[in-house]
Amino acid sequence: MKQKISIKKNIISYDETSDNQNIEEILMKRFDDPLELERTIDDLHDPFGLKDMDKAVERILQAKQNDEKVMIFWDYDVDGVTSTSILMHFFKKIGIKASYRLPHRVNDWYGLKDYFVDECKELGVSLIITVDCGTRDIDVIKHAKKLWVDIIVTDHHAVPDEIPEEAVAIVNPKRPDCDYPFKGLAWAGVAFKVMCAVASEVLDFEEYEEYIRESIDICAIGTVADCMTLTGENRLIVIEWLKQIRNSRSRGIRRLIEDKINTDLDADVFGFVIGPRLNAAGRMDSPYKAVNLILNNGETLEKTLHEIENLNEQRKFQTKMFVEEALQKVNPKDNLLFYYSPAIEHGIIGIVAGRLTEQFYRPSIVLKDEWDKLVASCRAPEYFSMIEVLEKYKDYFIAFWGHKQAAGFSIKREKFWEFKTKLLAELNAIDFRAHKKEIKVDKLVGLNELGFGFLYKINKFKPYGIGNTKPVFMVEDLQFTSVEILGKNSRDHIHFKTPHGYKIYGFWFGQYLEEIKKAGKIDLIFDISEDVWMWKKNLMLKVVDIVIY
Repeated sequence: MKQKISIKKNIISYDETSDNQNIEEILMKRFDDPLELERTIDDLHDPFGLKDMDKAVERILQAKQNDEKVMIFWDYDVDGVTSTSILMHFFKKIGIKASYRLPHRVNDWYGLKDYFVDECKELGVSLIITVDCGTRDIDVIKHAKKLWVDIIVTDHHAVPDEIPEEAVAIVNPKRPDCDYPFKGLAWAGVAFKVMCAVASEVLDFEEYEEYIRESIDICAIGTVADCMTLTGENRLIVIEWLKQIRNSRSRGIRRLIEDKINTDLDADVFGFVIGPRLNAAGRMDSPYKAVNLILNNGETLEKTLHEIENLNEQRKFQTKMFVEEALQKVNPKDNLLFYYSPAIEHGIIGIVAGRLTEQFYRPSIVLKDEWDKLVASCRAPEYFSMIEVLEKYKDYFIAFWGHKQAAGFSIKREKFWEFKTKLLAELNAIDFRAHKKEIKVDKLVGLNELGFGFLYKINKFKPYGIGNTKPVFMVEDLQFTSVEILGKNSRDHIHFKTPHGYKIYGFWFGQYLEEIKKAGKIDLIFDISEDVWMWKKNLMLKVVDIVIY
């Protein structure tokens, strides 16, 4: 295994044995079972394999039979938006009286609260279904039980030692006592499974099959936008929608992607086109707008779409501003990166934390001032579990939540400095700076080897994303005629010109422009995709990293 150090100080490695293999042989090694490439939506697991699914379905059908009011309580990010949309559309179809409620990102933060249950009781709601939360809300569910309000918890977060026994059902594939064969479902995947289970009881076979296929697109969006692995069932869900991407049941989703449907579509269309816009509604204003965009096919759709596009532009502007400030303020030598701003928008602290972790390959915590408390979003590289660390300090928090690499907490101001001191004392004993990000090159190539035939072979293994990343290639001693800033209004991005005429774009490589120009020679590390401009197809090489000499 050969290694090089890149311009970003990453380790670039490649296996010399791949020189004698074609790209299809190399990519096939990623799959433990070659048959995974042949599976279809018909191979999805039985939803009743999820622990407590039978109890959840029984209670939902009881609510239908008794004409009860059902409230879906959801998270404000895209996973909650897509999950709620799946359930709301289905419940309306089968005649369940359902509505939805969400916490305010600033005033309520995350999770179910007593006063939400009280509101539901006053509205005559007798069943609450939580979306992407509830597994840790033990006291709130006890409170609901006293008010004769039943709660079904549907979640996919890590499960603590103690769970709310008063819940009617806790449908979570990560439960230790759940034998479901695939643990990596997004919450949209869990919602989809709940819908499938209920639908199998109330729809005939043909209608069931048709409805499942019609609903797969919203589940796929939530799966990719929630950064879940694109293996197992998640892979099948995303593949199915890529087959029928032009025919989404949601007019709002069709409008979001209509200028993208002539490109070489992959999971990127969810992660970079749809997901950020649906998230922007909740980050900058109200996530109700995102649900409205998905469910609304009426006259107000265009107005909602325009509002969401504006919110996404605001999100991009503010993200750029605070990322630049954070990069200047944090100390790159610190083991754990802290950034605090009283002015930062609540909805972008996670984005800023993610950018810090990406830049320095270390855990980061971004803090927002909220009167008498601080609210934090945490990110971590794959070698470190942020949620396990927060679990150790849970007594300091008002609340905490999250996954291994993305988590958050709220804490009283007077407790923060003691918490920070203890946390740093623990983490300073670990040398995070010794960790270097490794980029594994799948194959060394020459530019003359590339073409649409080569791209066709790569595309057989789509969709690419977490768990099945885009293949990465390297051209050694790249000959380029020029390298320049891309665009007029920003110096963030660069583009290369070569004698071969390929489009080679280096997004966020602007800071290295002069260093690249001075280099005697470079190795280019990149991925490859199809680009369509003015109805003409071209190959686009996107720079992943650069080795200079």
